[in-house]
Amino acid sequence: MHVWTVLTAPCYHRARSEVSAAMKHTLAYRFWERQVLILVHTKEAPTDDEWKTYCDDARKWRAQIRGILVLSEGGGPNSVQRGELEVALDRPEGKTAVVTLSRVARGIVTAIGWFTPKIKAFSTLQIPAALEYLEVPPRSHDSINATIKALRVELQLPPE
Repeated sequence: MHVWTVLTAPCYHRARSEVSAAMKHTLAYRFWERQVLILVHTKEAPTDDEWKTYCDDARKWRAQIRGILVLSEGGGPNSVQRGELEVALDRPEGKTAVVTLSRVARGIVTAIGWFTPKIKAFSTLQIPAALEYLEVPPRSHDSINATIKALRVELQLPPE
């Protein structure tokens, strides 16, 4: 059974169970204002269980997702997991912005973009450009940045 928590800002996330709270997580996400799916990765690759939970939620929200914002410390899905997300979303029209310091990861995103043109990589200094790419209005940038900060804290990453 899934437990949902509504935050003060209108975004939704999966509440952690007592069992999962003891594990160190490699990703955290929120469905911000039922428009933008924000995903933060640590340096580690996601576990299959974490990725499956993320894909299950993305599948439920796919009709409402207007864009996906991914922020990575270096970790990310493997090719099988990326395929699982593609099946879960089943929506070629949505844009994805990937924000990372890793030049290698940005290069991979650029290569993926040759076949999936609605994905674009940004450095961590380009979050405003990533939000513009996703067509998030400037008045909403502070709210998204607060959500990013909360997700980073949840993963025990520096808030930036």
